Amino acid sequence: MLQGAKANNNGILFEKSVEQFLVQSGHTVYPSPRYKAVWHGGGRLNETDIYLKDADTQIECKFQDVGGTADQKYGSEIQNAYEKIRCEHYILLYGGAHWDKPRGNNIYKAAQRLAALYNKLEDKPGAKKISVMKLSEFKEWINEQS
Repeated sequence: MLQGAKANNNGILFEKSVEQFLVQSGHTVYPSPRYKAVWHGGGRLNETDIYLKDADTQIECKFQDVGGTADQKYGSEIQNAYEKIRCEHYILLYGGAHWDKPRGNNIYKAAQRLAALYNKLEDKPGAKKISVMKLSEFKEWINEQS
């Protein structure tokens, strides 16, 4: 299997495991609303990976086991959430071993700092709150909400 296809497959498996966890935790997962992303160039509209309609929370899942330039895309994801994803809470959710390694953890912390800056802004055209979490934190947070 080519690297890109393997990465896509791992991402889909991660999304499905998060959905399964949410359902087992008593949440209902709905189809995500479509929107024009900041990078929209025409054609198909974008959607987040998971939508919890009752909590008005949209979740974008990013799975990565190894480092590479894909892990540096958090800035565009957070900018997109701030400008275009209309919801109360947007979560950029990281899964995979990469995020616990030094490079991945540094990028994760940088993404959290950027989200915190956006959360301080008064005028929010998109997501009202932006969070960046690793899977273990997300599971703890969900269990606290239940």
